[in-house]
Amino acid sequence: MTKRIVVLGLGRIGGAIAQILNRHDGYDVTGADINPTAVAHFSEQFKTELLPNTSPETRDYGALLTGQDAVISALTFNDNPYVAQAALDHGCSYFDLTEDVRCTQAIKEIALAAAPGQVFMPQCGLAPGFIGILGYSFRHRFDRLDTLKLRVGALPEYPSNQMMYNLTWSTEGLINEYANPCESIKNHIPTLTEPLEGREVFSISGVEYEAFNTSGGLANLCYSLDGELRELTYKTIRYPGHCKLMKFLFHDLRLGEEGKRRDMLMEIFESSVATTMQDLVLISVVATGYVDDRLKQCSRTFLLRHTAEQSAIQISTASAAVTTVDLILNGRESRQGFVEQETLNIDEFLANDFAKAYRDAELSI
Repeated sequence: MTKRIVVLGLGRIGGAIAQILNRHDGYDVTGADINPTAVAHFSEQFKTELLPNTSPETRDYGALLTGQDAVISALTFNDNPYVAQAALDHGCSYFDLTEDVRCTQAIKEIALAAAPGQVFMPQCGLAPGFIGILGYSFRHRFDRLDTLKLRVGALPEYPSNQMMYNLTWSTEGLINEYANPCESIKNHIPTLTEPLEGREVFSISGVEYEAFNTSGGLANLCYSLDGELRELTYKTIRYPGHCKLMKFLFHDLRLGEEGKRRDMLMEIFESSVATTMQDLVLISVVATGYVDDRLKQCSRTFLLRHTAEQSAIQISTASAAVTTVDLILNGRESRQGFVEQETLNIDEFLANDFAKAYRDAELSI
C-alpha cells in the first residue's frame, strides 16, 4: 500500500530524503520549503509546495498534512515542535533529524496525545539515529554490558586549513553540539559532561583521529540503558588539532555563549570556512562486557564516502532516515506515541532496501 509522505525542508538532506523516497513505488512524496528556488528545483521530480515565509509558530501546515501518513521535518530544530504539533492535530506520524535535546523533549510531550498507530520519532538520521540503533544492539552480545563508546565524524576527505575541517552540514547544528552540555553515563549514573572535553586519540586503518564530547548524539540511550552499564559516551571524530582550536573559540573567546556571541561565531564560520561535498563519514562503536564472567571487547566500524553526486553526510543521514521511516511505516509491529530509535533491530535495519550504503560501508578491522 502506497504511503503518502511530506518532506519539509528541501535543502541538502531534505532534498536527498525526498528523492530517495520518490524513486520507490511505495511512496507518494510531497516536498515543501520556504525557498522558491528549492521548490522549483524539485518540482519536476515530485509534488512540491511553497511554504509561507512566516515565523514557525504562525505557519499553517494544515492543508499540507491533511490525509498524509507521515511528515519528515528537515527544518531547523526551532521549527520542529510546531511541525510535530501540526502532525498530531492532523493524524499523521512525525519524524525529524534534530540533534537538539530540548526540542526532542518538547516532542515527547506532544507525543503523549498520539492516536493509535501515530508515531513520533525525532532524531532520525546518522547521529542521533543510526549510531543509537547500532550502539543499543551491542547489549545482546554480552551477559552483562560494561562500557559503550559511540564515535561519529563527518570529515573532509582533503582538509587544507588549520582547523582540519570544512563545513559539510548545518552550521547551526555544528555550533549547537560544540556548545551544549553532553549526556553520558559515568559509574552507572546518568550525568552531563562539558562539550569539547574528554579528548582521545585513536587510529583506524592507519589514519589518526581525535574524538571529544559533543551534545545530542546519544538521543534516548542514556534513559534506555540506565542501570544496564557502567559507562556510556558519545564523541565526535575529527582530525588531530581541531579540538584545541574549537576550545579557543568557544571557551577562551566565549563565542559559544547563547545570543549574539553564538550568532557572531556562526557568521564567522559561514563566511570563512569553505563547504565541501568531498567528505567521508566515520562511525565506530566499541563495547566491553562480560561473557561467562570474563571481560571481552567487540566493535563495528563503518566508513561512508561521497559520490560524484552526493556528499557522505547526505548519503549517511538521508539513507538512515529513510530506512527508519520505512521500517516504522511498514513494520509488522503497531506502535503509538514517542518511539525510541534504538528499539529498531540493527539486522533488519541493515537488510532494508534503503540501507545499502551502510551495508557496503562496514569495515573488517
